[in-house]
Amino acid sequence: MKMIVSWYNVRDLEKAKSFYGNVLGLKKTFEMPGWAEFSHAEGATSIGIAQASKPVPREGGATVVLGVENLDQTVERLKDRGVEFEGKIEEIPGVVRLATFRDPSGNGLQLAQSLLPA
Repeated sequence: MKMIVSWYNVRDLEKAKSFYGNVLGLKKTFEMPGWAEFSHAEGATSIGIAQASKPVPREGGATVVLGVENLDQTVERLKDRGVEFEGKIEEIPGVVRLATFRDPSGNGLQLAQSLLPA
């Protein structure tokens, strides 16, 4: 596994894109409806921002995403080690498959298997 992105839910996606791109000077490396990623360089670990579907707590909080080659095998291996996943595996067709879980302190993590062409 390798860390590929940490992401935040945001109240206003356009305002957040302006902040990360114009204010912080990061390069937008990926965008699709409701989502954008920013980094200092193509291929480097990214900060992702997602349009929130529910109110965002004032303190916020990131979700760290770990890239894996085979999501199903990794989920099963972690379940065998006691990890409890939140809901079912999600898929954004043609983009990514995701499995969400938390560390013992409640911090959000996701496993991601890219579906994008290499």
